[in-house]
Amino acid sequence: MTPTNVYTHQALSDLAFEDGVPYAYFDAARREDPVRWIEEEDGPGYWSVTRYTDVVAVTRNFQEFSSEIGGTTREDIEPADLLARQTLIDTDAPLHTAMRRLLSPRFTPGSVHKEWVGFVEELVEKTLGEAFSRPRFDFVADVAAVVPMVVLGELLGVPVEDRAYLKSLGDEMIAGSDPDHAPRTATSPQNVKENSGYPFSSPAGRDIWEYADKLRDRRRDNLGHDVFSLLMTGTLNGRKLTTRELDNFFSLLVVAGNETTRMALSHGLLAFAQHPEQFRRLKDDPSLLGTAVEEVLRWATPIHHFRRTALKDTTIGETSIKAGDKVLIWYASANRDETVFDDPYAFDIGRKPNPHVAFGGGGPHICMGNSLARLELQVVFRELAARVETIAIDGPIHRLRSNLTHGIKSLPVHLTYA
Repeated sequence: MTPTNVYTHQALSDLAFEDGVPYAYFDAARREDPVRWIEEEDGPGYWSVTRYTDVVAVTRNFQEFSSEIGGTTREDIEPADLLARQTLIDTDAPLHTAMRRLLSPRFTPGSVHKEWVGFVEELVEKTLGEAFSRPRFDFVADVAAVVPMVVLGELLGVPVEDRAYLKSLGDEMIAGSDPDHAPRTATSPQNVKENSGYPFSSPAGRDIWEYADKLRDRRRDNLGHDVFSLLMTGTLNGRKLTTRELDNFFSLLVVAGNETTRMALSHGLLAFAQHPEQFRRLKDDPSLLGTAVEEVLRWATPIHHFRRTALKDTTIGETSIKAGDKVLIWYASANRDETVFDDPYAFDIGRKPNPHVAFGGGGPHICMGNSLARLELQVVFRELAARVETIAIDGPIHRLRSNLTHGIKSLPVHLTYA
């Protein structure tokens, strides 16, 4: 399979990938101009980095490329607003190191295995059982959105009755240009500007902060083993977190613990439907589950890009970069780089090696929740392979209107069962 969608030489960040990721554009960019200067209508311009080796180099080189100066999204946010909404992903060492240390013990592979295997297995069995009660259903609504949201709710100690509300706020926050998910901002640039001090410049970010404040008040005398209790009682550089720091941790976890796993599950199911021979391979050989999940992650690439800002005059590949320049690193392009992945447009569940950058490509900002996300993917696809005979798409696929995240809003399917 080769890509056919071609974009002209313009700011990809100004376009929404509703019709799919523009892989043909990225293929051409890697060949012809892998570190390309892109003009912006609403900003100073940026370097678009599309080659795998360059994306990984920038990701890991935190000494020269900052996540804190300018933040990690393309939009230029006023420093005061950026500071107010600063999360773990928008910091550099030593603050990033201290923030990460606060939570990292709960997300190690050993801790995830000990605490979550049984819970996730029971959850997936229940979720699939309810979905499988009918031959046709929406995989996103009935499976991919359910599993990570329930896990997130347990992780944060959020009451069951509040989880749908948090999911809706997370959807709105991460997809501010999609009218289905974010009607308050998708058609109102002024509303985005007015909310620039909140996560993702979204009124949903404000609502999540307000929810976190109320949850903190309710939980003050009812602490547990959940991550929100850990944030309430833990220390950052020898002190308790401020209210705003707690709110920002909470907003990040709502998005990172829910949206990206849902996207990987959705795109994985779609890939198996479109490549039934690969689903048959997994059914016939369950030992392929580990490599299958890694291929799903490469194939899905839930986050299209992140931003960095150059701290000094430097180079990316052979291109000179000036201090203060904005840099966008395209994970979506890196994961289809033909110099790294043989036949990159083949969905191959036995692919080895598979050094994908779906979790960020290493360095200090590698996704902290990657072990938990992998567990959820492994259990879902293991059970699908064991219980399902065939997967067919049963209606229109609606994709998220976003160039930041690779989401599917609805994925109607018709399954036959083993």
